[in-house]
Amino acid sequence: MGKLTVAEADALKEAGVLSNKALEEMQNKGLVSSRTRNERRVMKTAKNTYVTPQFYFQGLGGNGYSKSMTELKNKVQSLIEEHTTIIKNNK
Repeated sequence: MGKLTVAEADALKEAGVLSNKALEEMQNKGLVSSRTRNERRVMKTAKNTYVTPQFYFQGLGGNGYSKSMTELKNKVQSLIEEHTTIIKNNK
């Protein structure tokens, strides 16, 4: 079985087929992509260049996320979405 794209997962969520929790579980299990290849979320610096914010757990090394780690990751992702814009990647 292949992965759902972000767009496909969002469409299912908007249609009411998937809940936020179900989508999150599917992403954690690798059933749904967690990003797109041709787009990225960016912020502009003071000199009008783009930077991409990142958040990760250093030293995770294959251990799964705990409930509190998942909650934190989702809160940070919400903030990133709130404060960034999407641009197309150059090919």
